[in-house]
Amino acid sequence: MDINAEIITLGRELLIGKTVNTNASWIASQLTALGITVTRINVAGDTVGEISSTIAEALGRRPSILVTTGGLGPTYDDLTIDGLAAATRTPKEVNKEALRLVQAKYRAMKLEMTSSRYKLAMMPVGARPLVNEYGSAPGVFVEFGGTMIFSLPGVPREMMAMFTSQVLKVILQSVPSQTFRERFFIIEGMPESSLAPIINGWISSNRRVYLKSHPGGTESAPTITIHLSAAGSDAADLDDVLLRAEESFSRLVMKAGGKVRRQ
Repeated sequence: MDINAEIITLGRELLIGKTVNTNASWIASQLTALGITVTRINVAGDTVGEISSTIAEALGRRPSILVTTGGLGPTYDDLTIDGLAAATRTPKEVNKEALRLVQAKYRAMKLEMTSSRYKLAMMPVGARPLVNEYGSAPGVFVEFGGTMIFSLPGVPREMMAMFTSQVLKVILQSVPSQTFRERFFIIEGMPESSLAPIINGWISSNRRVYLKSHPGGTESAPTITIHLSAAGSDAADLDDVLLRAEESFSRLVMKAGGKVRRQ
């Protein structure tokens, strides 16, 4: 069973180049390690319309998992909950469990609850709050149309802790366990244009393996890193499949005059 996921990162700071989108790459690596196929990564700005339309488009493709990051805070431009509610056509409410978490956070800091702080407890009806170990804004877990939606904070430390301690647990309880395996090796002395027909012929008989080529070096001394990957339920079988894939591809490259260097 192929489990697929989409990631949406939210915030104008990403769109203007002020902040590097490390959250998306980190989440993608975590999902991939579970054997989950990440099919899209999108970025949306800080308006309800942009957020809701981006989420609605993703849900229209019916991914197994949708992860959003950012926009859960107390300021005027933290609008993820509004966008999520609009996209799922679900009214918002003060979530009692989320309110308890938020109140406990501010009580520990000896701060009173304000309207901005109550905002952190607003969630779509039926949502489940996710505990934020390092911040004040809870995350959100909701299921809609067969998709598990996780809305996480944008602060990397908060997001990573929430994903590792809670999101992973929900995913592993809900989807078949799979393993992801990968291998890398380097081809020297062959430009990518010469390698392309070899790849095209090879992939037709190696459907279980995904191959990606990454060119480097210079025109006079080209190098190409080959990345092979596969996912499945049997780790030993995957290791064997990738080893045989590397050997068969290497033979074709060397037959064509290229050199293969293992990493």
